[in-house]
Amino acid sequence: MKSKAFLFAGMLFAAVSLSAQEKETKENIAYSNITEAGFFAAGPWGMCLEATTVHGFSLNKQHHFGLGFGIGTCIMFEDPGMGEGGAYMPIFANYRHYFYPKKTFSPHVNASLGGLITGNGNGMYSALAMGIKAGHFSLSSGLSFMMMIQPDGWGEHEAYFTWGLVLKCGFTF
Repeated sequence: MKSKAFLFAGMLFAAVSLSAQEKETKENIAYSNITEAGFFAAGPWGMCLEATTVHGFSLNKQHHFGLGFGIGTCIMFEDPGMGEGGAYMPIFANYRHYFYPKKTFSPHVNASLGGLITGNGNGMYSALAMGIKAGHFSLSSGLSFMMMIQPDGWGEHEAYFTWGLVLKCGFTF
């Protein structure tokens, strides 16, 4: 009889333990949103204004994975072959890592890679940044690199590269 009671108690303890682990796992995976706006210096040729949003999930509030999209416009001071600039739409995958996820203030690193749609063609979009999070407020700074592929009017395509320093602020949750 004692062995049956001991076996029952052991099974009950295991069930409660597994239930607690399941609840902990569900709490550690959550919806994540990062929305930021700002500008970047487009090489020596001009500047771009950009707003992006990333929707995805976070693991332990430390690792954030998501798909993002945005809208931007470039104003060119010199002509690097891209004309006067124009609107573009980045669509990208994003990863963000918070170093102290359980604290109100935390530094982070951020990486984005994807495609770019413009009025004249398509291209590649990428960014590497670092910054801080204070509550739900986010401030990021880093490097952005875009490659735009546009038709040249003769049936060929030309690639143009724009790179620069990025400064964005926004909110996260």
